[in-house]
Amino acid sequence: MRMQGLLSREEVDRALDRLGADSDRIAASLVEMDGHAGHQLLRGASLAGDTARRWAEASAAMATLWEQFATYRGLVDRAREVRARRARPGDDELAELTALLTDPVVELDSQQVPIERRGLTGAAEVTQRITLDDLLGRMNSAFTMVTDVLATAEAAWSAAIGRLDPLAQDLRAVSVRAESVAAADRGVAAEVSRLDADLDAARELVLTDVLTAASKDPLPGIATRLGALRTRLAELVAVRDSFDGRLAALDRTLSDIEAAEATARQTYTAVQDKILNPGLPEPAADGSARLRPRVQALLGKRDAGDWAGLAAEADALDRVAADTLDAARRSLRAVGGLLDRRAELRGRLEAYRVKAARLGYGEDLALEKLHEQARGLLFTAPCDLPAATRALNRYQQALQDRERPPHPASQEGSE
Repeated sequence: MRMQGLLSREEVDRALDRLGADSDRIAASLVEMDGHAGHQLLRGASLAGDTARRWAEASAAMATLWEQFATYRGLVDRAREVRARRARPGDDELAELTALLTDPVVELDSQQVPIERRGLTGAAEVTQRITLDDLLGRMNSAFTMVTDVLATAEAAWSAAIGRLDPLAQDLRAVSVRAESVAAADRGVAAEVSRLDADLDAARELVLTDVLTAASKDPLPGIATRLGALRTRLAELVAVRDSFDGRLAALDRTLSDIEAAEATARQTYTAVQDKILNPGLPEPAADGSARLRPRVQALLGKRDAGDWAGLAAEADALDRVAADTLDAARRSLRAVGGLLDRRAELRGRLEAYRVKAARLGYGEDLALEKLHEQARGLLFTAPCDLPAATRALNRYQQALQDRERPPHPASQEGSE
């Protein structure tokens, strides 16, 4: 009969089969762990920060895992040796096997017991013992922790390197473009230098503390700034490439200003002779002359390669030139409007005289007198436009009065 509490031969065999299979899988997993790309990355590297801390923990855990595996494998082999003594083990063998397979036979590191936690006769050192299954559980936990560190480090490093190199290439291209279109722009040069330094710092962080780099990830911010700088440089290239066209457009605008101002001055001279008290200021004569030096300054900025300064000045000059041209044209319209008003009044006077003749009032002396008064004002230089307007209105009103049919009451009284 089997002693109570002992494993049966069948239970021993099943347990040994399970432990042997587990031992083989553990060996394969530890070998894979040892060759993991994350292990190759971290082992022997000069690390800092969170990566150094977590790798120190993982590295110690790896060393412990190999020691624990050796203990685990040794106990499994010992149990196999006991089982191999006899085809049908007796109680002594079953007792030994039961102890090896189920009892706390794994001795962990001894620990010192602080004096305040032990009695007068208490042991100064204790040794913890666990079963093979407990040891397997501890190894599983340690393996999970180690492989998480290795996989996280390897993934973070691969992702960072995959972005660092393209960013470095972009920065080199941007630097070349900055040299060609923004050599005189201190702001652009300073930003290129800052980006270069920040990218170097990010690369150093990836190489020494990849886990911190993964959590803080400075690369998106660098990429955003690099994109903004690339856009800025593209704008400067557009300014450079479009400069000749903008300069030609400015020249045309200045020519239009000169023409409008010259016409306004000529018209103003004629108005002074032909219109009494025009009440208008003398048109400007120097709009184009004031802007010509600023156009020359643009050429200086172009020759110096100061495309950023040129862009700002060209935009401002475009606005000033457009405003100056608009002011010159308004002045021309205002001055010419007085002559246009006189011509309009003359035309209306002639139209009403034709109408008077058609209606049979060509010999109406009173109406003719009003006509002559209006005509005298409109065809006398300088012309008093307000007085001429009033005279024309009187002539028009008188003609309209003659067109109205007489009131019925006045007709009966005349009969």
